[in-house]
Amino acid sequence: MSDTTTISQPNTSSDSASAKQGGKNTERRQFATLMQEEAAGSLYRKLTELNIFDTLTNRYHSDDFNAARSEYIRTRVNILSVVFAIFAPLWIPMDYLLLESEDIGVIAFYRFSLFAAMITLLFINNVRKRNLQHSLFCLTLLIAFPAIFYTASLFQLVHSNTSLIGYSFIPFLLVAILSVFPLTILESVVLGACLILTLLYNDFFAGTLFSLEGFKDLWLISTLLIIALWANQAQLHMLLRLYRQATRDPLTGLLNRRVMMERLSELTEHWESNSTRPPVSVLMLDLDRFKRINDTHGHLTGDKVLQSFSQIMKEELRNSDILTRYGGEEFAAILPGTTIDNAMKAAERIRARCEQAWVTSKDNEPVRFTTSIGAGELKVGEDVSEVLQRVDNSLYEAKKTGRNKVIQAC
Repeated sequence: MSDTTTISQPNTSSDSASAKQGGKNTERRQFATLMQEEAAGSLYRKLTELNIFDTLTNRYHSDDFNAARSEYIRTRVNILSVVFAIFAPLWIPMDYLLLESEDIGVIAFYRFSLFAAMITLLFINNVRKRNLQHSLFCLTLLIAFPAIFYTASLFQLVHSNTSLIGYSFIPFLLVAILSVFPLTILESVVLGACLILTLLYNDFFAGTLFSLEGFKDLWLISTLLIIALWANQAQLHMLLRLYRQATRDPLTGLLNRRVMMERLSELTEHWESNSTRPPVSVLMLDLDRFKRINDTHGHLTGDKVLQSFSQIMKEELRNSDILTRYGGEEFAAILPGTTIDNAMKAAERIRARCEQAWVTSKDNEPVRFTTSIGAGELKVGEDVSEVLQRVDNSLYEAKKTGRNKVIQAC
């Protein structure tokens, strides 16, 4: 019986070694999977940082940059509106010399109509500032009004024997004007395509669409559009680079503290001018034991942690939120239109993401990190500095009571 008992006993030392080996293999597979996921995420981030993403559409632009670009566009629309308003009636004496008598009065009316349209546009353009959609709408009107004038004039003069001196160059002039604006590729192509269609329609009406003259016009306006597209991209890229250098933290890509305070001042001024004020919440975030990460793994690994943390903030918060590197390993987020309950949920998502996140050290070892977060909502009559102080106190309380937690400010 003793022999049977001996035979039936398991080899505990062998099983334990096998279990340890299996555990190590599992850890290696998990680590390899994490490495692949990080490489894929890093590749995507690098692709999104390419100029094509910046200049193709404004989808990846921040609200703050869109506001800055709208001012750039608005200023140029103002200048060109004045130029068109001045020069539209100045050509009337030349019309008296070049046009037949029955056309002079009609064309003069068209020119004064263009003058009135440009003066009206000047006022419309300044109704709303720092609004990109409004500025692009006014730019469209800037292009559309002369195009309509050109079409109407062509319909009036196409059957006359006079030369279209002072008229036939208008579509090409409008395409050239596009080059002075910092437009995305999509915006430039849409406006340029509308001008090309206008030219083709007018050539068809005049009977020159399939002639050598029509082909020459199409070739010239297409060439000018390509040049305008290149100029648009150069301006937009330069504006993006200057904007980022002036407003962004170079390591994380988040707004710097100065810009955050300026945006807050703009928001409070807007609130004071409105009878109803939307809720505004504030988050203060701090990486736990960040100095230990720097001391143990080096500052390059610490930089990776800062970049990974800022990416989590961007993914979990909205484009309209004001994300800031407040200083060192401390970050802040202003959430306009967000109640404290929703702000707490967003903060908890960020905390949970950080708890699961990691970066690789110089020795290709995973380095994990956590964050402590304070959250609060701006009270009626409260100064911005006061809410920042309250939320900072709650952040200190989170770190004092164990870290890796979210605490709501009193």
